[in-house]
Amino acid sequence: MSRKGIPDLRRREILESCYQVIARRGLEGATLKRIGKEMGVAPSLLIHYFKNKEELMIALVEYMVEKMETTLLPGLKKFRTAKERLAYYIDKTLNFDVAQTVDDKVFYGCFYLSLKEDRIRQSFQRMYIHDNDIVIRLISDYMIEEGITGIDPEQISVQITSYIEGFYIYRVIFGGTPEFQRAVEGLKQLLWYALEGKMT
Repeated sequence: MSRKGIPDLRRREILESCYQVIARRGLEGATLKRIGKEMGVAPSLLIHYFKNKEELMIALVEYMVEKMETTLLPGLKKFRTAKERLAYYIDKTLNFDVAQTVDDKVFYGCFYLSLKEDRIRQSFQRMYIHDNDIVIRLISDYMIEEGITGIDPEQISVQITSYIEGFYIYRVIFGGTPEFQRAVEGLKQLLWYALEGKMT
């Protein structure tokens, strides 16, 4: 491995260790000392790669995006039609396969920090903009393929994201009850109704 690749590898190791510490101990337990101990290195080494804890948390949000994408994006390539790709996305996200790729304590710990730190909030904004861009493209391709007009892909993308986030929080609090599962199936039907242009 070239020396240029070593810093990137080391940064990734630090992010994975930080992720594991938060997953086990929560955000308050993720001290530089504990992350260093997880890696078997001095905490001062972490500062060499991340100037401070805020920089580390910003990179951790990007790391979570990568983890979620490895669950979703490769599967999209398997499908021939735009409708199949969109159906795959809806099923995968509303089955919460993507959200469950990331530990709740890590995601919501970082989200909590985003309420206090503008730069971390901006990382979350970039994450949601990136996700919305994927969904807008899936919907636009589907509309072209099906000859559907009169719906706004951007608006539906925001609605899908908002529904998924709300449903996931509800699931974290109450679990996957039969009532919850029925509500999810009802949402899928409602989304397809909208995507077929029947709500315009």
